[in-house]
Amino acid sequence: MVTHKERLLSALHGETTDVMPYAPRIDLWYLANSTAGTLPEKHRGRTQREIAVAEGWAFHHKFADDLLGEDHDEEYRHRGLGILKVNDVIVDFKIPTDVEVKWSREGNLTTVEYHTPVGMVSNTMEYSKQMQFLGISIPHVTDHLIKSKDDYPAAYHLFEHMEVVPRFDRFMKFSEEIGDNGVPVTSGFYAPSPVNQIQRDLIDPTQFYFHYNDYQKEIRGLAERMEHLFDDILKICCDSPADMIMWGANYDDMLTYPPYFEKELMPWIRKASDALGARGKLVMCHTDGENFGLMDLIRDSGMHVAESICPHPMTRLTLAEYYQRWSGHLTLFGGVPSTVVLADTPVEQFDAYMDDLFKAVAPGNRMVVGIADQVPPKVDFDRLVRIGERIAEEGRLPLEAGAFRPVSEEELGASTQASPRTMADAPAYKAVQNDVIDGDDGAIIAHVQELLDKDFAAQDILDHGLVKAMGVIGGRFACGEVFIPEVLLSSRAMNEAVNFLGPYLAQENDGEKGRVLIGTVNGDMHDIGKNMVVTMLKGVGFEVFDLGTNVSEDAFMEKIAEFNPDILGLSALLTTTMTEMGNVIRKLNERNLRGKVKVMVGGAPVSEQFANEIGADGFAADAATAVDVAKRLVDEA
Repeated sequence: MVTHKERLLSALHGETTDVMPYAPRIDLWYLANSTAGTLPEKHRGRTQREIAVAEGWAFHHKFADDLLGEDHDEEYRHRGLGILKVNDVIVDFKIPTDVEVKWSREGNLTTVEYHTPVGMVSNTMEYSKQMQFLGISIPHVTDHLIKSKDDYPAAYHLFEHMEVVPRFDRFMKFSEEIGDNGVPVTSGFYAPSPVNQIQRDLIDPTQFYFHYNDYQKEIRGLAERMEHLFDDILKICCDSPADMIMWGANYDDMLTYPPYFEKELMPWIRKASDALGARGKLVMCHTDGENFGLMDLIRDSGMHVAESICPHPMTRLTLAEYYQRWSGHLTLFGGVPSTVVLADTPVEQFDAYMDDLFKAVAPGNRMVVGIADQVPPKVDFDRLVRIGERIAEEGRLPLEAGAFRPVSEEELGASTQASPRTMADAPAYKAVQNDVIDGDDGAIIAHVQELLDKDFAAQDILDHGLVKAMGVIGGRFACGEVFIPEVLLSSRAMNEAVNFLGPYLAQENDGEKGRVLIGTVNGDMHDIGKNMVVTMLKGVGFEVFDLGTNVSEDAFMEKIAEFNPDILGLSALLTTTMTEMGNVIRKLNERNLRGKVKVMVGGAPVSEQFANEIGADGFAADAATAVDVAKRLVDEA
C-alpha cells in the first residue's frame, strides 16, 4: 500500500503516482475552532494530526504549535527580526554578545529593545485572545525595527555580528511525529534574500518601498551585512535531514513586483535551488498571492514546488493557467480557493469548481491538492471531506484527457494589454501629471505652485492634474502594467500635493463631497490598499476618518455614532478575515444604524458577488474605482 509520504514525494518530484495527493492545511482552522469550542462534534478532543488521520488526509507540511500562552516569549521574542523557534526552523540565531536585549509586555503588546554599541532599535508585537479566535498562531509586528534613516547603524551592527548554528532536534522530532503521513519542510529565514528579509520583517510594508527608493545606500549596506547569515543558513539546509526546503514565502506581484523580484530575489533563489538540488533536496516556495506578473520568473527560478497556489476567483490566474504554465517545471500544491469552501459560498459553486479542477489539471501529475492559502475558520467542513472523497473517486492518474481546452497564448496575455498612456488634458497640467505618474514627491509642490501662480483653480489642479494622473496609474495597475510599489510612490506624491492644496480647496469649495469612515476589519493587519483608497478619497474632496487596521465591530459602531459618516469603508486582504465584513453589517442592523450609512467593501479576496451576499451597498476592486463608487453612494443617499 502506498503511504501518504510516498505519494507526496512522487508528486513533488514530478513522478506519476497512483492518485493525486490531498493535503489541506488545517492549522488556522483548528486553532480558531479549538479555541472557540466549535470543532465538529466527531473531532472534539482531537489534535489536528488526529483529525487528518481520521479523515484519511495527508499531513500538510505546516502544523502550527500549540496555542500561544503567556510563555511564548522564548519562541517569539525575536519575531520582529524574522526569527522564530518553531518546528520547521533548523537554525538557532545568536544575538551578538555586545547587544543588550530588553523586553516588556503591556497587555497584548510586547516591546523588544536592542541596545547596540552604536544605538538602540526596537519593535513591538501584538498577540491577543481575539487573534487566537481567528486562528492566528504568531504575533503580529505593529511597530517595526527600522522606522527612519537613523535606525540603520544599529541594525547594521545587530545583523553583521549575528550568528546562526544548526539545530536539528526540533525538526527531527517534528518529522517523527509526521511519519509516513506527510513530508515535513524546513527553513531558516522565511525570506529568500537579504533585501527581501528587510522588506518582510524589518520595515513596515507600506514604508519599505519609500526606503528602497530614498535610502538605497542604507538598504544595500544592511543587505550586505546580512549575506553571511543566508550563506550559513543555506549550508545548514544542505546538510539537514530534510527532503524539502522552503526558500522564500508570500510571493505576490503586488508587493514583490517583477523587476524587484528579478533583481533582489532571483539570484539568491537560483543559488539556493542549485545548491540544494545538487544535494537531492526539493526547493519549495510559498506563492499565496497574485502571481500573474511573476509567472515566468518563478517558472525559471529552478525551484521544484510552488505551494499555496491561489487561483481565480482569489487572483487573476485560473488553475488551468497555472497548470499549463508551471506543471512542466514545478509541482503545484494547493489549487482550491478558500473562498469556495466557505460556508457562505453556495454549494453549487463548490461543486462546479471541483468539476473544473479535474479537467484543468489533466493528466494530473505534478499536482498536490490543497486549500489556498489554508482552510479558513468558517469553513463548511463537509466540503473538505467531499474534496477527499472526490479525489478518491475521480483522482486516479492519469486523469482522463480531452476534457480540458488548453489556454492559448493570446488568452494568457490578454490581461497584460497596456492601458492607454495618453491624457487628453491641457498641456499646462502635464508636469503635475508626470510627477504623480513618476512618483516624484520632491518636484510636485513646485509644479502645483506654478499653476496656482498662473491663477489655475485648486479644484482644477486636483481634478485635471492629480486625480487624472492617479486614474492612469490605477488603469495600469488594473491591467498589470505597474505594481504596488509604483502605486505607493504615486500616492505619496499625490498626497503631498493634496495636503498642499488643502487650504486653497477649502476656500473654493462650500463643503466636502461626503464623509467616509474606513478601516481594515478585525484580525487583519494589512493596510496598503486601504491607505491608497484614503489618499484618493481625500484627493477628490471627501472627509475621511481612518480607523487603521484590526478594527473590531464595536469600534466601528462607536465611531459611526461619533463621526456620522455617509459611507463606511471595510477592507480585508485575507479570506480568513473578509467574513468579518458581514459581521460588521449584521452589527449595524442590530444597532439600527444600517439605514444611516452606506457600506462599501474591497480588498484582494473580495468580489462583487461576495459584497452582494453580505448586503454591502458597493464594491470597489481598486482605489480608483473606490472613488467612483463613493461618489455614487453619496448621490444615492
